[in-house]
Amino acid sequence: MPERINYNLDNGEVKINAMIRIMAHVVFAGVILFTLQAFVCLMFWGRVSNTISNNSHTMYYSQIYLKYCAIFTAVALFIYYMLKTVRFCGLQKRLETNKVLNDLILLPFAAMLVWALISTFKSPNIEKSLYGSGYINEGYFTVLQYATVFLSAYSIKDEISFSKKTIAYIFIALAGIIELSLLCAEAFNFPIAKYVFLGVFNNSNHFGYFLAMSATMTFGAVVYSKNNIQSVVVSLLLMLNVYYLFVSNALGANLAYLGGIVFIVCSGFISKKLKWKRLLFALGLSAAVTLIIEVGGRTNLWKSYIELLDDVKRIFLNYKNGGGEDVSSAGTSRFGLWSRTIKVIARVPWFGKGLDLYYSNNIYDPSLDVAHNEYLTMASNIGIPGLVMYSIALVWWFVRAIMARKYLSHVDLILLSGAFAYLISAVFGNSFTYTYPYFLLFFALSIQSRPGKGLEYELLQQQNDGIILSTTHILRE
Repeated sequence: MPERINYNLDNGEVKINAMIRIMAHVVFAGVILFTLQAFVCLMFWGRVSNTISNNSHTMYYSQIYLKYCAIFTAVALFIYYMLKTVRFCGLQKRLETNKVLNDLILLPFAAMLVWALISTFKSPNIEKSLYGSGYINEGYFTVLQYATVFLSAYSIKDEISFSKKTIAYIFIALAGIIELSLLCAEAFNFPIAKYVFLGVFNNSNHFGYFLAMSATMTFGAVVYSKNNIQSVVVSLLLMLNVYYLFVSNALGANLAYLGGIVFIVCSGFISKKLKWKRLLFALGLSAAVTLIIEVGGRTNLWKSYIELLDDVKRIFLNYKNGGGEDVSSAGTSRFGLWSRTIKVIARVPWFGKGLDLYYSNNIYDPSLDVAHNEYLTMASNIGIPGLVMYSIALVWWFVRAIMARKYLSHVDLILLSGAFAYLISAVFGNSFTYTYPYFLLFFALSIQSRPGKGLEYELLQQQNDGIILSTTHILRE
C-alpha cells in the first residue's frame, strides 16, 4: 500500500497505534449506545424510572440507561487518553503537537466544569446540587456525565472516519423507528403512547425537542441524499418526522425546526453544496404534511403562532408604555418564568443558586418552576461566568465551521443543522437528560479542525492518514 508520508514506525509505535485504534472503536461503541438511548421510550412493561435514590447516593443521578452508558464510556475514554499520552510523551510527539491547537476549543468546557464544581460547593444545598433533585435530576454528577458524552464523540470524530455518518444516520433511522412504532400503536389502539413520556422524554415538550433535531437532520438528509433509494427512504422519514413534530404541539420545537431549515439553506449556500431541486422538494413535502395535519384538526399550531405574535406585541407595548400591565402569562407563562429567573440571577450573578435547585429547594424563589430557557437556567445554576464560558464555546464552534466551509461534508452540514435546531429549542425549554445528550453528540461531531492555509491543511490530513497507513502496512508484514 503506498504511503504519502513515511514515519518509519518501529514495533513499539505500531503496538501503541493499534491499541489506540482498538480503544477508539470501544469509545465509538459507547457513542452508539448514547445514540440509542431514545429506544428506552418504547418500553412496554411499565414506567421508566428516571432516578434511583438510596442512602449512599451512588445511583442518584440522571437517567439510568444513560448513566450506565456513561460509566462504560468513561472507562474506555480513560484508557484511550492514557495511550495517547504515552504516544505523545515518547513516540509521535511532532504529530500530536500539531493537533494541540485543534483541541483548544475544549478549554471553555474545562473551565465551565471547574466553575460548576465551585458553584456546587457554594450552593445553599450542596447535597442536592451534587447529586440532583426533582424531575430534571441534574446535579454535578450529571454534568460530568454530559462531559463524558461530549468528549467521547469529540475523541472519535477524526479517529474513525465513518463515525459522523454512522451516528447521523443511526439517529435519523432511530427517530423513524420510534415514529413508526407510535403510528402502529395509534392505528391498533395499543397504549404505547403513555410510556413515551415516562423516563426518556418525560413530556411532549422534550419529545418535541428530540423531533426538532430529527426532523431538521432528516430534512438535511433529503437535501443531500446521494441516490434514489436513499432519497425515497429519507423522504418517507421526513414525512413521519414532520407529522409527529406538529402533532406534539410544542411551539418551541416547531420554531427550532424552521430555524434548522434556514440554517440548512444558509450553510449549504455558503459551502456551495446546496442542492436546490432537492431543497424545494423537501420544503414542498414538509408544507404538504403540515397543511394536511392542520386542516385535519390534529394541531392548533397556527393558532399558537398567532398567540405568540400577540404576546410579543403585548410585551413590546407594555415596555414602551413604561410597564404596569401584567404580562407574566405571555408565551404560555414562559415570559413570567424568565423574568423571575433573571431576578434570581441578579441576586447570585457569580456562582448562581446551585445546580438543580427549583421549587422548594430554591431559597431565592421557592415557587419558581424551571426557567424553560436553557441559557437562563444555566446562568441561574452556575452563574453568569458559566454561561459566558458556554457561549464562548458555541461561538468558537460556529466560527470554526465558517472557516472550514470549503471542507464541510454533507454529513457535517446535517450534524451542524441538528445542533443548531437544538440551540433554538433551548430558548423555549430545558430538556437536559432527556434530549440534551443528543445535542452534545452532534455538537462534538460537527466541531471542525482548525484549518490552515492551502497546503498546510492538506498536509495535516495526510499526517492523520499517514499514521494509519503506516501502521496497517507494518501490521500486514
